[in-house]
Amino acid sequence: MSIWTDLTDKVNVALENEIRVGVTGLSKGGKSTFFTSLINQFQNFSSTEAYVNLPRFTALKDSGIYYGGIVDNTDLSVPKFPYAESIDAICSNPPRWPAPTDSVTEVKIELKCKERRFYIPGENRTVYLSLYDYPGEWLIDILLLNLSYEEFSQKISCMAGELENIADFKPWYQSGLEFKGTEVFSGCEIQLKKTVHLYKEWLASLKAKGFSYVLPGRFIMPGTLENAPIIEFVPWIWRFPSRVEKNSLYAVLKERYESYKENIVRKFYDDFFCKLDRQIILVDCFKALLGGKETYRDLNDTLDILLSNFQYGRSNLFNRLFSPKIDKVIFAATKADMVTIDQHGRLMNILKTMVSQSFRRVKKDLSNCNFMLLSSIRSTRCIETKYQGETIHVLKTDYDEDKSFFPGDLPPDWSEESLKFYQENFHYHNEIKPPKVELGQPLPHMNMDLLLQYLLGDKL
Repeated sequence: MSIWTDLTDKVNVALENEIRVGVTGLSKGGKSTFFTSLINQFQNFSSTEAYVNLPRFTALKDSGIYYGGIVDNTDLSVPKFPYAESIDAICSNPPRWPAPTDSVTEVKIELKCKERRFYIPGENRTVYLSLYDYPGEWLIDILLLNLSYEEFSQKISCMAGELENIADFKPWYQSGLEFKGTEVFSGCEIQLKKTVHLYKEWLASLKAKGFSYVLPGRFIMPGTLENAPIIEFVPWIWRFPSRVEKNSLYAVLKERYESYKENIVRKFYDDFFCKLDRQIILVDCFKALLGGKETYRDLNDTLDILLSNFQYGRSNLFNRLFSPKIDKVIFAATKADMVTIDQHGRLMNILKTMVSQSFRRVKKDLSNCNFMLLSSIRSTRCIETKYQGETIHVLKTDYDEDKSFFPGDLPPDWSEESLKFYQENFHYHNEIKPPKVELGQPLPHMNMDLLLQYLLGDKL
């Protein structure tokens, strides 16, 4: 980045002509779908249908926004979010959901609107919205920043024991039983690779069952680090070595862990998390409900520790320039179109209980915080029908061959009985196809207008 670009960037930040938004969501939380919908809404601001499609985004009319489009990222080394591929997938025949991203991406949106600030000359104003997307697996690794190798190993050891009935850790544990830790590293590389492979399989098994606390995250989504020595380590959960020589197995594992933490995780954190103004936290409540109480606790704890690494608080000119703070946070329950309207109250309550620890942390730092139900790309409609003489709500897709259906009630509490009934009777969202949309049309959604008003209304 050139000095001139950096100076221009700081001027835009100071004048609030640039808003930096982080979209935080764990794996399969719907980030790619969210980005696709958000960009699509921006690109349709100039359409006559914009007010109809986004009726509660009052800033659209009040600020006289007349254009929204993608421009080059400030940092050209960061890949753009693949919007063209994602919207093509949605508008194809048959439609497909956007592919999840497997690396950090950014999209920079240029908005043109009326200048409403009396102290700034001119009739028109350009506002830039920089949005950052990152794989949930990489996000989890921020938890490692405050853990030594010994603390990391102890945490995984406790987790393995607690979740033994859910995912068997014995294969990788037994593979490493022959390690003493004092042996010269070069003599046990083959056995280490086998143990690392089995450890990765254990992590993948936990992830498949809905768990978020999967460390290190790049073990299951390595990106450019595939087969790199820096991710060839495992937590030490065997007998602690009597001595640790420089070239011993234990010393090498510890060195790789520290190198991974400092050179990969901290750089990732410094590059993308220390400059955010606002944050959207996407939560897939359905996935956690399917996993039961264990995944509920896992998600609540993970988000709480995760958000402790962000800076929250009221924003002013000084910290916008030198120490940015996140002054608005949105907790959004994604895929809300997977339940009928009479279940929205329960879904909101589930969201609030699942992020209760995180909410208290954000509010403690005086950041403005809100909850909402969200469907970035709405694929069902809620309609009324008669069943056994009573009027009930059911869901209908865009496909004539799909019959209307009742997905099931959400559990009223977290009791084992309620969760078991839900898991046996609820139609999960993976069965639902994307809506039918023509290229160039605004995507159907639920509450994207409310999100935009909360996110941008006071900045335009």
